[in-house]
Amino acid sequence: MPRFRLETALKVRERLEKLYQKALAEQVQIQQELRDQRQLMERALDSNNLNLDQSKSTGFTIMQMQMSDHFRERMTLQMEVNQNQLKEQEQVIELKRQELTRATQKKRVLEILKEKLYVLKEAPENLKEMLYFLKHKLEILEEKLDFLKQN
Repeated sequence: MPRFRLETALKVRERLEKLYQKALAEQVQIQQELRDQRQLMERALDSNNLNLDQSKSTGFTIMQMQMSDHFRERMTLQMEVNQNQLKEQEQVIELKRQELTRATQKKRVLEILKEKLYVLKEAPENLKEMLYFLKHKLEILEEKLDFLKQN
């Protein structure tokens, strides 16, 4: 098969698509890490609330209550920060998805051009084969016609 003139461009587009896929995967991984952090903070806050409830039944000091309140405030603040980071990460992921989609479309355009070029280059060869087949068929038909005329 003849070499596709835009083969280099196609290879570059394929590499770019892979890079965009990798970048998207990295961003999704970061998002998952942020979600995991969020779950960890929620469990820590739940555990703190459970400990506080248990301490209420057994008695607790003002110092324990203050420490619990400070912990809850810090966790709440950290969870808000985490939530903002998650929102930002979702925006980054959406941008990465769009970049990947554009890269895939550009690569696909070159693949289609390559396929069409292949079909066009193969067309003359296919026409030669068809012409040969038709000539052969015509010869057979002429022989049959001659035979029928003689009989």
